[in-house]
Amino acid sequence: MEFELDNSFADNLALFKAEVEQIDPECAKILFDNLHLLDVEGETGPSRAAIGEFHKAVLMGLDALQKAAETKP
Repeated sequence: MEFELDNSFADNLALFKAEVEQIDPECAKILFDNLHLLDVEGETGPSRAAIGEFHKAVLMGLDALQKAAETKP
């Protein structure tokens, strides 16, 4: 997959999402369900606290996914 330089960030993010969903839909869901935590309006970028919240949320999702896989017969 290659990003298009003329595309907006949102368009390239949509391309990335579609690609990731084909590779691993469950992990893609965890990532994209929590990506909003990094979208901090009015700042030049997410704060360390926002990044930490994103990491915690993703880790919790991955842990739940692993536990679900371990309990499947």
